Amino acid sequence: MTSLNTTIAERTGVTFRWAAASDQGKVRKVNEDTYLGRPGVFVVADGMGGHAAGDVASALVARRFDELAAAVPIPVGDIGPMVARLNTEIRDHAHSTSQSGMGTTLVAALWVDDHQDEGIVIVNVGDSRCYLSDDGGFRRLTHDHSLVQELLDSGSISPAEAEHHPDRHVITRAMGVDESVSPDFVPLVRSTQQRLVLCSDGVSGELDESRMAAICAACPEPAAAVTSMLDAVLDGRAPDNATVMVVDVSWTDVDLGLLDVEVTGTYGVELAAVDVTGRRPDRQATNLTAGSTADEAAVVPVSEVPK
Repeated sequence: MTSLNTTIAERTGVTFRWAAASDQGKVRKVNEDTYLGRPGVFVVADGMGGHAAGDVASALVARRFDELAAAVPIPVGDIGPMVARLNTEIRDHAHSTSQSGMGTTLVAALWVDDHQDEGIVIVNVGDSRCYLSDDGGFRRLTHDHSLVQELLDSGSISPAEAEHHPDRHVITRAMGVDESVSPDFVPLVRSTQQRLVLCSDGVSGELDESRMAAICAACPEPAAAVTSMLDAVLDGRAPDNATVMVVDVSWTDVDLGLLDVEVTGTYGVELAAVDVTGRRPDRQATNLTAGSTADEAAVVPVSEVPK
């Protein structure tokens, strides 16, 4: 893949260093993933529904979060209602364009303010993931909204069985699929040096946590880590779109501990399972790019998305 640069942005009390890239993989004919990198607003969205559907839904997610970038740190109480409005917007766009099945996952790391303190909150809908690497090791922060995860949680299948389960692409929550949506919120325990890895299931489905942890340990620069992870995916089967973003967070004014934020509100009911497999139209990827400065969003605008 082409050479990537690490973007650096300094703000009062915190420095962000990040890189991201996406690839359509070896099987898909269109890349429905979109990512966004802004100082304090980091997003990966994995669309579903094919041309003029999945790629538009994921790009719409990135565009709306891009609009928040000028307001960081974001008031934490604004996030849930914003996700609910975005869910409705995707549904309305699908209806107006007769694109049934339009939807997208969402995983975001957002710099927020609860009027007393600042910190990072992870927001998740679907099976795109966020991992954390710090002094405590490498671990997953998000919980998949998927049928396989529910089977794992109930003890019906083992982790080994989950890796090859025929329904591993069936998700139970997604943006734009139902009238309401229930995002998960994970406040990040703040420490001096942290690395976040946000990715679509085209990456997490091909690289296990030990492989991802080894790559993070071997690559101090975010751009090198992104390149190594995507290369590892493409060296294998790469059956799906693959997107990865690596964000290093350095707190220069650290009050260690958990940000006390109220992000437990309900914004809908759990969705019915959605099968996101299936043939994609024959079209070239349109959203493979990387930001080079702190003022550039790492996403190519999609003309079909309403502004």
